Parts: sequence; C-alpha cells; structure tokens
Amino acid sequence: MIYRILEFLLKVTVFFYFKERYVSNRPNIPKGRPVMFVSNHPGAFMDPIVITTFSKKSMYFIARGESFKNKFAAYFFKLIHMIPVYRKEQTPELTHKNKAVFGACSKHFEKGRAMLIFPEGTSKIEPRLRKVKSGAARIALGAEAQNDFNLDLIIIPVGLNYSNPKDFRTNVHVNFGDPIKVSAYQEAYKNDSFVTAKTLTRDIESSIKAQMLLIEKEEDDKVFEQIQSVYFKEMLDRLKVGKLTAAEELTLKNEVIIAIDFFKNKFPDLSIRLSQMLKEYSVKLRIVQSKYTMFDHKVVEGKTSLIANVIGGVFGFPLFFVGALFNYLPYRLVGYFTNRFTQRDDFTGALRMVIGMFTFLFTYIIFFFIGFNFISNWIVVSGIASLPFLGLFSLGYLKLINRVKAELFFKKMILTENSSIKKILALRVQIIEEFEEARLLYNKMEVNKD
Repeated sequence: MIYRILEFLLKVTVFFYFKERYVSNRPNIPKGRPVMFVSNHPGAFMDPIVITTFSKKSMYFIARGESFKNKFAAYFFKLIHMIPVYRKEQTPELTHKNKAVFGACSKHFEKGRAMLIFPEGTSKIEPRLRKVKSGAARIALGAEAQNDFNLDLIIIPVGLNYSNPKDFRTNVHVNFGDPIKVSAYQEAYKNDSFVTAKTLTRDIESSIKAQMLLIEKEEDDKVFEQIQSVYFKEMLDRLKVGKLTAAEELTLKNEVIIAIDFFKNKFPDLSIRLSQMLKEYSVKLRIVQSKYTMFDHKVVEGKTSLIANVIGGVFGFPLFFVGALFNYLPYRLVGYFTNRFTQRDDFTGALRMVIGMFTFLFTYIIFFFIGFNFISNWIVVSGIASLPFLGLFSLGYLKLINRVKAELFFKKMILTENSSIKKILALRVQIIEEFEEARLLYNKMEVNKD
C-alpha cells in the first residue's frame, strides 16, 4: 500500500519536476514476463524514480546493504521494494547474506516481476559508464539456472540522459535498449558459469553505453559542452533536419563526440585550434558576465524573442501574482532544505524532487482545509488542482522577465558599440564557420572510408 501511494505521488512529481520528458523504445519492455532493468546511474535515488515512472512497471530495487543497518530504515525500505546487497569493501562481515538475497531475486522473477539494478554500484554525474560489476549478470543467470532456463527472463538496458539532474525544470530522456534474452546464454553457462557471467556483464555494459550520451574521455567534457552551446543549434539549422526526436538528437550528439576524437587523432593541429577558439569564446563570455550582471549568454546565441517576451510579461502578470502568492513559500523551503541536506552533487536533484513532493503536498493540503471552510467545495478543488500549474507559470514568468531585461541590455550594448560584445559576436561567427568546414571535412572522410 505504501509503495503504491509513493509510486503515484512520485509519478506526479516527475511530471512537474522536469520541463521536457522524453522516452524512447518503451515497446522493448515485454509484458507478462520477468524483466531486469540495468541502467547507468548519474542521479542517485532520482534514477529509480524516473525509470519506474517511464517504464510503467512496479519495481523491486537492489540497494546498498549499509542503508539497512537501522531497523526502522530496513523495515521502510522493504515496504518500498528495496532489496539489500552487501559489498565487500563496505560490509565484508555481511556478504554471506547475499546468497539469500540472490534467492529472493529469483523468487521475484519466478512471479513475473520487474527488478532494477544499477551495475556500476555507485552514482556520479558524468557522461560516462563506470566499470560494470558482475552482480546483475550473476543474478540473472542464477535465476534462470534455478529454473532450468525456463523463466524467459529479459534484461532491458536503460540510458538515463539528463540535461542537468541537479536543477528543477530541466530535461530528461529515458532510452530503453534492445532486450537481452538470458536464455541465449544457457549452453555457455552450463560449460563455464564464471566466464559466461563475465560475457553477459560485457554485453550489459555495451548495451547500456549504446543508450546514453557517452563521453569516454573526461578531457572532452568541456569541449563537447562548448560545442553544444555555440555550434550545435547552428549545425541543425544548416542541416535543415527540422525538429529531431530525443533519440535522433542523442545519436547526433554521440556522433559529435566521435568526431572530437577523430580530429584529435587525424588532424591534431585543427583540433587544437578549434579548442582554443572555444576556450577563448568561453573566457570572453565569462568576463562580460562578471562585469555586467544583466548580461545573458543566451541572448548572443539568439535564443530569445523580445517582442513575444514583452507581450507575455504584460498579459501574464495576473496569473504570475496568483501563482507566486500560493507557491513562493514552499518553493523557498525546498531550496533551503535541499541546500542544508545535500552533501553530494548527484543527490541534489533527488533531494530536491522528494523534498519538493512532500513540501508542496503538505502546503496544498493546508490550503485545501483552509479554503474548505470558507469557499464552496468545487471552487476549492479546482483551485487547489490549478496551484501546481500556476506555480510553474510563475517560475516561467520570472525567467521571461529576466530574458526581457537581458535582451534590452544586449541591444543597449550593441547600440553603444560595446567593444567586448563586438569581439564576442565576431568570434562566434568565426567559430561557427570553422566548425562548419570541419563538419564537411569529417563527412568527406567518412564517405571515403566507406
């Protein structure tokens, strides 16, 4: 019962937390048979919430055994379908319990249930997949072996792709990969269970990588981020591809990452020059932003529309006022408690989501009881139901007002022929042209290679 209530509340929370929510290949998830989901792990306990929401399946979760030391915590975690696994490096004295844990997993699969495992073991915000541990493969193979490989167990790789998991109203793309049939490893498992577990682990690793934004080399993180900011939208405009699906955009971004490595190896001088230009552009932007607090780099990138923003600001003020009136206090409380309890970056978004869920829920319940005593019922119900949407409108309205200010300030800088802005704009044009030439060169080389 508790799990069902939390599952519903968290699904509603995910809807409001993310600005854009994309899911790819959900038909890959089979119905009426046991499923093991394996995923990258960038966002702590936000990740299981998101995957459960978009898979539309009730889940059982593998979790760190250290979290179950407290009796109340152990009882609560059991209620919400969490299963402890004990790690040698953390609790070596309890690893003997894992045999029973693996048996419990098998029982869940025998009942046709779904289980979620993060085979990296720990979470970290980065566009990489850390070393995948063999636990998921051993659980899957062990469950099938106990049932003579008649379970029909399927492994679904998942790629979690956040635009920024720490922040409210950012984007998420959940990418479900092609199913891996565990029964396909039956003969190999009978010959050598250890080697087969290693093989399945490698297959799981490569399958997860195929579903996510993957930057293998940490030194390429900043370069890709800068390319995405300066050139990516311009590239799409020049390609005239229209609006891409989330999966198509992910594929294109991964191709850009491959191209970065290609130029570093094949044309190192060009790669260095382009990287230096991007770095120079980034430094110039930071200098202007530090000098002029009203400056917004999005204005330079052409991502604002002054007339539309002004009109929206004028006509949207009444709704903004109502939304801010009822949502300001809980919004501030969420920020306060998140900052107070956050100790790691990867937990920030998850804490913000869960604290926000309870804070806004309690706030709306209080408003409901207050309004119920003074206003007729249907008005109270409709009014309370509209509060989350009004809150989002108010937040968007504030961003709109800031964009208007930034746009007006930018136009003032142009009219006064601010030398810093002129240099930034000229450098931006140069970078785009250089990257366009590099893109054409890359395409030519790829065609010749084929």
